[in-house]
Amino acid sequence: TDETYKNRVGSFYAPSACLLDPAFISSQDERNVTNGLGEIMKLALVRSSDLFDLLEAHGKTLVESKFENEDLKKNGVSSRIIDLSIQIMLEELGPNLWETKLDRCVDYGHTFSKLLEMVPGADIFHGEAVNVDGFFCVILSYLRGYVDMDTVDRIFKCMKTMNLPTNSDDLKLELAWQSCQDAIEHRHGEMRIPLITDIG
Repeated sequence: TDETYKNRVGSFYAPSACLLDPAFISSQDERNVTNGLGEIMKLALVRSSDLFDLLEAHGKTLVESKFENEDLKKNGVSSRIIDLSIQIMLEELGPNLWETKLDRCVDYGHTFSKLLEMVPGADIFHGEAVNVDGFFCVILSYLRGYVDMDTVDRIFKCMKTMNLPTNSDDLKLELAWQSCQDAIEHRHGEMRIPLITDIG
């Protein structure tokens, strides 16, 4: 068959070291840069209004220059975004490496995206799926009265300046419901869908 599938089989080993080379970003095409920004947007929404402000002000230029814009590098914007993102992930995941605590804000964008990525033949990267999930959860937050429409619009505009997708034809009712059931199964009997009450 020419259909492609993703699976969820795997294992995890804590690394003894990580190599961080920001120059790698410039070797990627624009879609992959945007894809990476999907995960950074998630962190901004759940943990850092400062990070969101940086993406809002400079996201378009970051994508177009692949983080290599001279002014943004000189002003420390590119490195600040990378450093903040790493710091947030370390703070969130470091103390909970083996996932003994399941109420995790970094699971934002990872409720519906898992199954969205596994739709046969889906042309969606991980960070793109996380962003679609994340924006869907922004809408859920709005419908529950946690955020106002101005916040929804601000988030939407920021995502669009970086070419991040905010919806998918594959995110239908059946997949959404299956994702909720999957969340209950893998999050110790509770749905635990992270929702925002404000940016950051």
